[in-house]
Amino acid sequence: MKNNPTMKLKIRAALFGVAVGDALGVPVEFKSRQSIYKNPVKDMIGYGTHHLPAGTWSDDSSLTFCLAEALTYNFDLQVIGQNFVEWKNENYWTPPRKCF
Repeated sequence: MKNNPTMKLKIRAALFGVAVGDALGVPVEFKSRQSIYKNPVKDMIGYGTHHLPAGTWSDDSSLTFCLAEALTYNFDLQVIGQNFVEWKNENYWTPPRKCF
């Protein structure tokens, strides 16, 4: 994969997809289907459930990025675990620089 630009683009697109989908969902997290049906998400919105700016992703994306970064160093559970600990203790890969 090191010299496979197509695979790198696919991985990058997948990670962007995770972040965009997550950021679209964060403001309406825990809302009922009926509420979302009445007010569908059509764009990035802010200050919903978690009172964060538009485009903010959650721990779902943050931990995905921690894992993806660790996997660039081969499969090493120590690196993966260390990234998760840094996420929790130092807000690693979190957009507002604060875990929520």
